[in-house]
Amino acid sequence: MLLAPFPLQGHVFPMAALAAELRGRGHDVTVAISPPFAEPFRKAGCEVTEVRIDPRSGTPEPSSGKGPIASARAARQARRRVAEERAALGGALAEEIGRARPHVVVADAMAPWGADAARATGTRSAALYVTYALNEEVILADVARRLAPRTVRLLRRSRLLRRHPAVRAPAARSGLVLVNSTPELQPEHATFDGRHHFVGPLRPAVADRGDTGLDDPDRLPWEQIEKGPTLYVSTGTFSTRGAEFFRTVAEAFAGTEWCVVLATSHTDPGSLGPLPENVTARRHVPQGAVLEHADVFLTHAGMNSALEGLVLGVPMALVPSFWDQRTIARRLVDLGAGVQIDPGAPAAELREAITALAADERVRATSAELAGRMAHTDGPARAARELEKFAAWGSAGRR
Repeated sequence: MLLAPFPLQGHVFPMAALAAELRGRGHDVTVAISPPFAEPFRKAGCEVTEVRIDPRSGTPEPSSGKGPIASARAARQARRRVAEERAALGGALAEEIGRARPHVVVADAMAPWGADAARATGTRSAALYVTYALNEEVILADVARRLAPRTVRLLRRSRLLRRHPAVRAPAARSGLVLVNSTPELQPEHATFDGRHHFVGPLRPAVADRGDTGLDDPDRLPWEQIEKGPTLYVSTGTFSTRGAEFFRTVAEAFAGTEWCVVLATSHTDPGSLGPLPENVTARRHVPQGAVLEHADVFLTHAGMNSALEGLVLGVPMALVPSFWDQRTIARRLVDLGAGVQIDPGAPAAELREAITALAADERVRATSAELAGRMAHTDGPARAARELEKFAAWGSAGRR
C-alpha cells in the first residue's frame, strides 16, 4: 500500500499508527512524505519516499486577521501555491505508484495529491480523516448553530452545499473512508453511508516515554508525575496558546501539590520566564505516557487529544480554538467527559475550575465508563481490516 499523509504532527500520528499495523500484518507499505515527518514511518518499517511538501507552520495563537484587501490578496496567493503544489505532488506520486504498484493508495483527506495520483494511474484509493468526517448535514448542523432557521432551510432547499469544497473533495468521493473518530464524536453520524468506517482511535497500543536515560536534561519528572495529582496541558501542535496562557497556568498552580506538565509546541518555553518547581515546560512531550498518570487534561480538543483523553479516562478541561475543536469540545461536554473553560480566565479562576473538575465524581465516573468502552476498540486493526477487504475486493474485480 502507498500512504500519503499530510505534513502536520496531528495528521502524521494516526497515519503512522495505521502504517505500523499494516507492517505488523505483513503488508509492504510505502509512504510519501516530507523529510521532517519521515522518521515515525521508517521506525515502523515502511519504505519512505521523500517528497517536497511546503511546511505547514504553526502559530502561537490564532491570527487576529489583516485588512480585507491584504487578506484577499494573501488568500489568492495561497490558493495558487496550493494548486501548484498539488499538481507537482500528484505527478511525483503517480511515478511512485508506477514503481511500487500498490493495491491501494491511502491519502489523508487534506492531501488530495494522493487521490489525484491514484485516479491518474487507475489505482484504488481510500481516504483517512484524522478528525471527524464532513458532509452536507454536518455543515448544515454547524450553520444552524450560528444562523437563523430560515437561512438553514434555504441552504437545504438550494442544495448549494453540494458545491462546498469539503463535499466535493476527493476524500469525500473515495471508495473507502476511514475516520479517526468514534460514533460518539462524529457529528450527524447517522447521515454517513457504508463507505465510512469510524475506526478511531488510531494510536499506538503502548505509549513511549521517549527518554534517553536518567541523565537526559529534558527528562520529565516522572516520579512527581506518577505521584500526582498531575495536570497535563497541551493546546495543539499547529496553532497553540501563547506564553501568557502558559504563564497563567503556571501561576495558578505555583506552590501547590499539583505536578504540572506544559507541552508548549510553537511557544518557546524560555519565553515563560522562571517557572515554579512543580511546573515543567517542554515544546514536545510524550503525551500518551504523561496522560496515563494525569488527573486532568487541559486540552484544545483536537481529535487525537480528545480520543487519548477518552481512552485513558482522563477528565478534560477544554479550551478549543478552531471550528472543529469547538464541535469536539461540545460533544465531550455532552458526553460528560469534561468541561469547557475560558482560556482568558485569571489564575485563581483557572485553578478553581480545574481542581473542581478533578474532584467531580460524576465526571470521573463517566470518564472511567467511556475508557472501558474504548478499551474494546482497536483503531489500527479495524482500519487495516477494512483496507484489506477493500484491496481484496478490488483485486477480485480485476480478475
